[in-house]
Amino acid sequence: MSLTISIISLLGTFILSAIIGVLSIPRIVDVANKMHLYDQPNSRKIHRIPIPRLGGVSFIPAALISLCTVAVLLSRFGYKIENLADSGAPQHFIAYIAGAVLLYSMGIFDDVRGLGYKIKFLVQVISAVLLCISGLWIASFEHIFLIDQIPFWVGMPLTIFFVVYVTNAINLIDGIDGLASGLSSISLIVAIILCIMSGDILWAMLAIAFLGVVTVFFCFNVFGNKHKIFMGDTGSLTLGYTLSYIFLHFWQANPIWNPYLHNLGIIMLSTLIIPMFDVVRVFMSRVRDNRNPFLPDKNHIHHKLMRAGMSGRQTMISILLISVLFIVINYLVASISQTLIILIDVLMYVVMHIIINYFIFQKERETGQNWKKVF
Repeated sequence: MSLTISIISLLGTFILSAIIGVLSIPRIVDVANKMHLYDQPNSRKIHRIPIPRLGGVSFIPAALISLCTVAVLLSRFGYKIENLADSGAPQHFIAYIAGAVLLYSMGIFDDVRGLGYKIKFLVQVISAVLLCISGLWIASFEHIFLIDQIPFWVGMPLTIFFVVYVTNAINLIDGIDGLASGLSSISLIVAIILCIMSGDILWAMLAIAFLGVVTVFFCFNVFGNKHKIFMGDTGSLTLGYTLSYIFLHFWQANPIWNPYLHNLGIIMLSTLIIPMFDVVRVFMSRVRDNRNPFLPDKNHIHHKLMRAGMSGRQTMISILLISVLFIVINYLVASISQTLIILIDVLMYVVMHIIINYFIFQKERETGQNWKKVF
């Protein structure tokens, strides 16, 4: 496919997805208001009034409708659809759709009626297994910690863990306006760039299809007044699952190499360092305090930054900028050593939280609150 047709296809997919988002999200808000489907405020949450929580209902339909429409139009103009998927087997995409729709259905039920974490975890595992059955699994570590190819009996359970991990990371970071959608948008933009430069147009079209509707949602979520809405589990779970699916593309047995981009797998992974590291930190702190690691609390990075004195908007912007900083540093170091990247990322993350803890201590000492260090 020529560069011109590729650009037109990507722009068409993005515009169509965004249009569907613009048309559907206000209607979803109206339905949520009529059915009283609100995210109710409580001691753990930031908002103080009930907010509709079904924004994620628009994600999968907008993305798949726009992607499939553009693909059909390409076919009608003589371009073979199968050529779009030269770097990935069709069964991978079919498995992804099955898993995404499964999570989408569960997410809607959870947002409307509520589900326990055990059922949600089981459905996430099943969705991850579907990708493995299709043959999409982590087959190479790209020399991280001196490990290259890995056998399938290690790669498949690792893939299941990875998909569930990334899916929950997006779900758990969705605590303030614009944070989950903003971090996901940054990750999708990087994925689009890497896929275009690697010639993986179908993967780029999937990423930009989600970017279109997520960008529209971001505007409603952050700047909305009458039509303000949260994405809910429907959005965060399907968004996390989609990102993990795109990530797996860069961790196959024959890693993609480009003279302008080194080690694409680790660069792609660096786009979600903040939510992925935050899951580990929060999990460990709950275990340390003899609390159920699967039950929510107010110990996520956005909670800590707000305890340090930042507003919700300042917190969101700060975390997005930190995420971009991680990506830039990882790209610059990627050509030297991927193992070094991980060590630098961990060190930066630890130092960042030491600094945040210091400002929390100063803020709460001034206000006379009992300061409790939560790392």
